Amino acid sequence: MIDKILSHITDPASLARLASTCKFWRNIIKGRTFLDCLSRRRHDHGFTPSLLLRFFYQDSTESPPQLSQHHKGKWCSLAPSFMPISELSQSIGSRVRCNALAPAKLCTFIRGLGAELNLYEPIASQDGFLALRHRPKGTNDQAQSDKLCVCNPLTGEIFHIPRIPVASPDMYTLHVTEDVNRSKLVSQSFQLVAIWIRQRTFGTGFYCSKAKRWMWFSDTPELIPDLYAVRSPAAASHGAIHFLCGSSTNWTLTHIVTLHVAAHPKLSYLEVPLDAKRSKAPLLANSADGSFLLLLLKGLQVSLWKHCSDTSSWVLSETINLASSLPPRVVQMRAREKIKLEMFLGKSGAVVLWVDGEGLFLFNLSDGLMRKIGDERATKKYSFCPYEIDWLSCLSIMNLVVDGSLLLDAGRKTIQCRWRKTVARHMKKSK
Repeated sequence: MIDKILSHITDPASLARLASTCKFWRNIIKGRTFLDCLSRRRHDHGFTPSLLLRFFYQDSTESPPQLSQHHKGKWCSLAPSFMPISELSQSIGSRVRCNALAPAKLCTFIRGLGAELNLYEPIASQDGFLALRHRPKGTNDQAQSDKLCVCNPLTGEIFHIPRIPVASPDMYTLHVTEDVNRSKLVSQSFQLVAIWIRQRTFGTGFYCSKAKRWMWFSDTPELIPDLYAVRSPAAASHGAIHFLCGSSTNWTLTHIVTLHVAAHPKLSYLEVPLDAKRSKAPLLANSADGSFLLLLLKGLQVSLWKHCSDTSSWVLSETINLASSLPPRVVQMRAREKIKLEMFLGKSGAVVLWVDGEGLFLFNLSDGLMRKIGDERATKKYSFCPYEIDWLSCLSIMNLVVDGSLLLDAGRKTIQCRWRKTVARHMKKSK
């Protein structure tokens, strides 16, 4: 009967809530067998909004003298701030305002940082890990490399990455994997991938948390003639990075190009649907089951296209009219050309929109809710990064931090309290 009950629960956040009620439920849910079954079942349903916890951002609006003054303080934190989704405006209307609560800093989760991560900006996140970068200063910025680190706010870990011995790359992505040792204890490792795009060639290298060093590829894959990489957010999943590419003949989108990050990097191609070729700025993402998702915006209408691995064609999954979700003022002003797609998260179904004169909005594809992120804190002058947690990974971490699977050391209670605080804070304010 209990297994039957659990089989009807598709939201991982609800399972985390159940696991917190008693040891009996917890022992079932944290088991490797149940987690593997849950992973397979989660592919059968759509977006899971509870996966998106917050947005990390770095303020870059202060003047250089102000920043220098802050920087002198050894313990004055200018590390990235975070904005929980549960504290955003729940609906759109005349009373929409920025949240009154002061945003917390990253040091809320990682104690003792002080000024260690001052002026670092978030650049990528994956399954609870967050990559941060500090841009080089000086007149010859192109010849200097970025300062990098990767942290896990859930566990409080921070990994300082050695500088890249060459010029800064065009983009970074994160790959996170789960590792199970002989004692069936679960841990996580990551790869921070750096990508250089030079005309039609892709240069790649990655930092491996297991090897604790940068690894470089001698081969540089090259796009087929007539194609160029579009400067839009890439999608990363299962050891591959996916880009949108266009044709230099007619300057339209034509393909999704996949860069397989392996011992010998290679490229594969998938043609986009006809509607995407006519679109100016579509967004690419991966769903929970690894399928490609394309989000298109035409006027005030959003269309979602899906391409499954077991089929050879694109399917129009959903069409949504944003007129009923956006503020009336935006619709009345007919500011359709001033609306732009900024980000698309394929697992949680979250879409970030930029509206001129209004700021950033978060639209949820699963329930159609539109929330205003704010017009003072979150603007184009901020480095903005969504923080999407894989709740399956969090449930796996329970094997380490709940019932004695982890050795009783001084840090166990700290990790356990941070886990419970993070989960409880989110679920208390979410529906």
